[in-house]
Amino acid sequence: MSNLGDTNKSAYANRRSFFEVHLGDIASIAFLVVVALAYLSPALKDGLAFGPATLGRQLSVLTTPHQPLAQIHNVINGDIVTQGAAWNTLNWTLVHHGQFPLWNDQSATGLPQFLNFESAPLALPSLISYLFPLRISYLVTVLIKLLIAGTGTYAVVRLIGGRPLAGTLAGTTAMLSGSFAGWLGWSISGPLAWTGWIVAAAILVYRATPGNRGWRYALLAFASAFCIYGGFPEDYVLMAGALLLLVGVGGLAIRLNQRQIDWQGVGRIGVGFTAGLALAAPLWLPGITILRGSARTTETASTGLPLHAVTLLVAQGYYGLPLGTPQFPHSTYFGPLDYFETAAYVGVIALVLAGTCIALAWRRPVVIGLLACTVGSALVTYDLTSGAPVQHLIYAIGLGTVALQRVLTELDFAIAVLAGLGFELLLRRWREPYVQRIFASVVGLIVLVVALLWAHSTLGNVSINGMATLTGAQATAVRRRSLYWPSVETVVLVLVALAMPLLARQSTRRRSLGEHRIRTIYGGLVGIQAILLIVAGVGINSYAPTSYPKTSAVLTLKRIVGTSLFGFDGASTPCTQTGTQPCGLRQWDGVGIYPEMNLGYGLTEFAMHDPVIPRAYFADYPVKNDDRNGHGTNIFAPVVNSVRLARLYGIKYVIVQPPQPIPSGMRLVRTIVTDNTHLEIVSVPGSHRFSFTSKIDTSPVHNGAGKQAITTTKGSPISQNIGDKILRVTHPNNARYVLMVRTLQSKQLAIRITDVPGWHASADGHSLALHRAQGDLMSAIVPAGTRRIVLSYDPTLLQVGELFALVSLASMVIYAVVERYPRSRRRSV
Repeated sequence: MSNLGDTNKSAYANRRSFFEVHLGDIASIAFLVVVALAYLSPALKDGLAFGPATLGRQLSVLTTPHQPLAQIHNVINGDIVTQGAAWNTLNWTLVHHGQFPLWNDQSATGLPQFLNFESAPLALPSLISYLFPLRISYLVTVLIKLLIAGTGTYAVVRLIGGRPLAGTLAGTTAMLSGSFAGWLGWSISGPLAWTGWIVAAAILVYRATPGNRGWRYALLAFASAFCIYGGFPEDYVLMAGALLLLVGVGGLAIRLNQRQIDWQGVGRIGVGFTAGLALAAPLWLPGITILRGSARTTETASTGLPLHAVTLLVAQGYYGLPLGTPQFPHSTYFGPLDYFETAAYVGVIALVLAGTCIALAWRRPVVIGLLACTVGSALVTYDLTSGAPVQHLIYAIGLGTVALQRVLTELDFAIAVLAGLGFELLLRRWREPYVQRIFASVVGLIVLVVALLWAHSTLGNVSINGMATLTGAQATAVRRRSLYWPSVETVVLVLVALAMPLLARQSTRRRSLGEHRIRTIYGGLVGIQAILLIVAGVGINSYAPTSYPKTSAVLTLKRIVGTSLFGFDGASTPCTQTGTQPCGLRQWDGVGIYPEMNLGYGLTEFAMHDPVIPRAYFADYPVKNDDRNGHGTNIFAPVVNSVRLARLYGIKYVIVQPPQPIPSGMRLVRTIVTDNTHLEIVSVPGSHRFSFTSKIDTSPVHNGAGKQAITTTKGSPISQNIGDKILRVTHPNNARYVLMVRTLQSKQLAIRITDVPGWHASADGHSLALHRAQGDLMSAIVPAGTRRIVLSYDPTLLQVGELFALVSLASMVIYAVVERYPRSRRRSV
């Protein structure tokens, strides 16, 4: 009994020792959680739905409230509510109905949901959000992204020699930097959040020794896989380039320092990445095919940012902010592109500490690698000259569709890690006169920078996106307000630089007192950095009680159309050769629900706003001069003003906005009256998602607007003529349709589903060939006597990807079990 008691005491002592040893890490991670919650704290006051609901409601006469809307808070970040939150709603709804979000059947004739990448149903933040009620699930995804970015950067600093306080500063800087925090509600932040954890896991795998490799391989594999599942393929290119610079230049520095590279460690990293790539194969393997045929590949990204935008690293709002006010309803932002493409602020404290690190430890390979990542990311982001040579070189190698300025997040990550290392150097060597001089010199440099920004703060009149103008006095006031916080930080840093030699002399007499005071000062710097970044970004985000508030008009529409596909007929701007974009089918006229927002209302609408809309879907749209082959936005929102056009796509109802006439052949169902207008809901007789068709009419016809229209199918479903009939259609899940039919002879079945790779059909259990039909839809020849037709979306490459993922997962489990099984016991067996 006494031995047992001693064992329990020893175990208790070991448990205490663990918490004592890791108390700093626990406290630091808790601090990061508190900072993240503080950043999102306006949700407690304004509502738990993250995103600009007020901006979204103004996009349609159906969703405009009866009472006048309050001032739009953020006038730019509409994609959060028109895409991010909408896809999150569909994912959450399908998962809670026991379905995997494979297909989006509510956007026009359907689109891939999982394989559009950006919906990210298997991203870690999404998986966690499914555990919460729908009304807060999107806010949860944002919080998890913050924590992944912050803790990953913290882990990197800890692994390369930083103490918890240094890691805390780096983690706070990375997760609340303008380039990451600004993108929180957008899909782009999903993969970028994993930068820190990928680097940290790679370090652990590189250093791994026999007996502790299994979990390290798993960490790298899952970090890489979740990065890919985070969506936004553009990020993969940006992250790969930045991380290759970090690792490649850092490795070269190791060799130049006559140190040996552990090539086995490099190989282990390759194994870990390969395992992660295999885990993510269900997305990228079939997804590549979808991306190649998508409209996104026709878009041309920007050529980077003008060099003067580098000032935004120091001062957040130096070119204004995207926030609407009663005085400036179009916001005060007058910089290049839009605010979110340029925001890069990390705070003066982080810049000074990063500069201190470079000056003191520039020979360390890790610092050289981080510096290469910083410089390389800056060269890709900012145009050195009006000719933009770096950007044009990148375009020349085939990356013209990548928005290069979005590598700003990698730039800020590298600065954050350098700042953490610089902070650690001050913690260790603050008494050394050389260190004090270096720190004071860097502080002096930042004083000069802030002074120059003040000197150039006087402006003349400036234009806000061509919609409004700020007077010189107003623009000057905006710019000078942005310099308040950097100036406060600069003053604090000057005081720290002056205090360091005084405390060093004091510590020679009372060492513990000087050490305590300097640690208090440095702790204060972490607190000031956190407060600065919270204050800078907390006001940018929008919140609401619900992302998609239902008006009486929306509720009425839903009662009428149910789950049927509806289109709209409004005042679309005709396209001409000299016309401006957007126009025609790429222009939103505000009559229906803004594309993808219909997912938030549970409605199925003939419109799409998705990067993976097939190019063929635009090209096959049968109305000429409607920007079918344009290279503008990836919005598909055409007017439907003829019965034949509606029947081609299986549109059951159309919303007509007077003075547009009700198209000939359609029937008025109900009139919806709103505050500013009234809308007429009309039905389209004989229009169905599936029907048996008669012969094809190849002669051109004209729609009601005088535009050349479609070549389409004559007549109504053939079942009314000779007995062939679709008896019942069921939709057991989002990617499967079951048709009970009666066919007396072989007939053509029109399938109004978007023709993308992965759809399969069977007739009474026998494979049925699918053919491409007009409008980028599908059709099939159904044999006589068929009773049951099944259509399912299950890409073959998805199945192959699932096999890769299972093999990768099984391999990691087996390796972990074998590694932990004592070798001596294996020999005895």
